[in-house]
Amino acid sequence: MFFKVKKTFGDAPDEPIRAYLADTTHTSLYMVGSTLSPVPMLPSGESTLWNSLSPPGLEPLVTELCTALKPRLQPGGSLLTGTGCVLLRGPPGSGKTTAVAAACSRLGLHFLKVPCSSLCADSSGAVEAKLQATFSRARRCRPVVLMLTAVDLLGRDRDGLGEDARVVATLRHLLLNEDPLSSCPPLMVVATTSRAQDLPADVQTAFPHELEVPVLSEGQRLSILQALTTHLPLGQEVNLAQLARRCAGFVVGDLYALLTHSSRAACTRIKNSGVAGSWSEEDEGELCAAGFPLLAEDFGQALEQLQTAHSQAVGAPKIPSVSWHDVGGLQEVKKEILETIQLPLEHPELLSLGLRRSGLLLHGPPGTGKTLLAKAVATECSLTFLSVKGPELINMYVGQSEENVREVFSRARAAAPCIIFFDELDSLAPSRGRSGDSGGVMDRVVSQLLAELDGLHSTRDVFVIGATNRPDLLDPALLRPGRFDKLVFVGANEDRASQLRVLSAITRKFKLEPSVSLMNVLDCCPPQLTGADLYSLCSDAMTTALKRKVHNLEEGLELASSALLLTMDDLLQAATRLQPSVSEQELLRYKHIQHKFAAC
Repeated sequence: MFFKVKKTFGDAPDEPIRAYLADTTHTSLYMVGSTLSPVPMLPSGESTLWNSLSPPGLEPLVTELCTALKPRLQPGGSLLTGTGCVLLRGPPGSGKTTAVAAACSRLGLHFLKVPCSSLCADSSGAVEAKLQATFSRARRCRPVVLMLTAVDLLGRDRDGLGEDARVVATLRHLLLNEDPLSSCPPLMVVATTSRAQDLPADVQTAFPHELEVPVLSEGQRLSILQALTTHLPLGQEVNLAQLARRCAGFVVGDLYALLTHSSRAACTRIKNSGVAGSWSEEDEGELCAAGFPLLAEDFGQALEQLQTAHSQAVGAPKIPSVSWHDVGGLQEVKKEILETIQLPLEHPELLSLGLRRSGLLLHGPPGTGKTLLAKAVATECSLTFLSVKGPELINMYVGQSEENVREVFSRARAAAPCIIFFDELDSLAPSRGRSGDSGGVMDRVVSQLLAELDGLHSTRDVFVIGATNRPDLLDPALLRPGRFDKLVFVGANEDRASQLRVLSAITRKFKLEPSVSLMNVLDCCPPQLTGADLYSLCSDAMTTALKRKVHNLEEGLELASSALLLTMDDLLQAATRLQPSVSEQELLRYKHIQHKFAAC
């Protein structure tokens, strides 16, 4: 609430002054009704991310909002009917409310926030009455910005399947038919949504301005983290720049949740550092009052928790923890992949010449490490990894499969720099005209995928890697330049040297008996093995060692705390039982396919 001085009695000062001191013994104040007036500029004080005129990371969006709202504040702006309506699109927690509040503070506007969930009711008439009451309340606060959050909840029938024509017509009338004579000072509306596709068309067209919350860059994430941690004690080893790099795709709400989880992890760490059960409620209260530093391990644990929670959603992006040490052999394949992905990141000046490859297709027998390669590239290049299996995107409802494809690429753009990995690509994009489905679902999915791949040329830091066992079944349009224009064959390991590198990578974290010779183990194996075969060998040997340890524990021959030891006999027994997953005839067929696509 503000008090506006309309008139003063007494000797006027020679120079205009900005503040008065009310002396209660010699001054009388009289309140005469209420008036419509802009919000006065408050004295500058200590600001936070949430009440700043220029919130870190959101400055461009606040400027765009001010540009859209300013015309209604100019003389004669009341004649510009409907121009003060803005639709703001962005995911939950992206800072929409913070940006609108900052724009209102800059322009001296009142701010009235109304969640549309509170306007929903059992009948159309009740929703209409609530809408009318909300706008009437806002008119009493002019000049004001009425913020309707989650506006996509309005205009739907009770089943959520169709439109409520009466509610849509009422909302459209309130947005567009404001009386110019009685709308000065103005009433402006900013509606927010995270599901713009669910908005009725008549509601969406009532907003002449549509703004989208941009994806936070690495620098913007860093500025937000710095603002959030201004008053928090941080350990000396905490590197906010490195943390911002690992938070690709995060919005403001995610970064705030990261700080919350980190504080919780730090509190748990300190409590666990004492004797179990030694902390009383009074001790915990004093600990919270005194404060405690946040260490790098607290942020790492919190980031892992958040990424795990996000990965529960289909196609949620994350940065895997797979390094080149986990991938044995395949040196030429690694080199070709890095030339396609790492060079454009390290030398962006090449992009200005149009020399860019964003699509890479890995093909070869199953079990050769195609998925592991893609994850290792994402880790080594510090890229977000979005893994999608072809059948996950197929849906029985018309248009939903294409929407799933669009959603995958939308997630990737939001998490850039990012790698989209399509596993089993042949099941998602078979040759068109041969699928045999009556509705042509697969043909439409392939067309949508081609359109999205062509759209990647405007996005610098999104790469696509596909994996398939049968590139001959793919639609030929996928393999043209500009899409999956680089084909890399990932074959089985046919020589002992490459097999040794793979086996060494798999067993590098095992505790092996000193007498173990991996080359002698390979001499007892079939000549042609894939990475999956060698992994199966180690798994079989580990099972044998585990059975022996359980037997020794039951007989009292070992302690439970002793590590599991893998012996030469365990590996040799597994080698004698090993059967290659790909036969020689199948390998010949894959090599024939390799020669067929060698020129691609």
